[in-house]
Amino acid sequence: AFSGGVDSSALFFMLQHAGIEFDIAIVDYNLRAQSKQEVAYAQELAEKYSKKIFIKNVEKIDGSDFENNARKIRYAFFDEIVAEFHYDVLLTAHQLNDKFEWFLMQLSKGAGVATLCGMQKQTSRGDYTIIRPILDISRQKLLYFLTSNDIKYFEDSSNFDHKYKRNFFRHNFANAFVAHFEDGLARSFEYL
Repeated sequence: AFSGGVDSSALFFMLQHAGIEFDIAIVDYNLRAQSKQEVAYAQELAEKYSKKIFIKNVEKIDGSDFENNARKIRYAFFDEIVAEFHYDVLLTAHQLNDKFEWFLMQLSKGAGVATLCGMQKQTSRGDYTIIRPILDISRQKLLYFLTSNDIKYFEDSSNFDHKYKRNFFRHNFANAFVAHFEDGLARSFEYL
């Protein structure tokens, strides 16, 4: 699952460096002008590194809960690709900051341990497995990897829009906490 952002760009080059075979799936929600550049970047990488690329263009997302509806569209697309091309693994670039944001969002609603720790390195989804290989690495480390290796990536401007609940938690709580307590946080999630 590729977006052209920090996380998926870092994962792309980590997998490439490790010699792991993979292809690219990207969803364009057509909400930002920059999304066309992100898709073009994915196409450029696919061509350069001989990857298949699957692109989903979304014209409109119905409903008021954009994040949830976008997630449903994205995973339905992944399900179609897996079924048609017989993949057995979906790699996503969720990282430590994402896991902590999820934790905080669930904590704020009142959730049990299973829900609080819901984002795992590996989960089953129908006929395939979702693997999150960089779940214990912070966004800061991924960004350092990209900048120190002069690797291109995009910053999604919607990541700064506080109308999305995840961004509120990210910018007000999660990023600073992870920056100061990354190792302890990663160990705590492992223990949980």
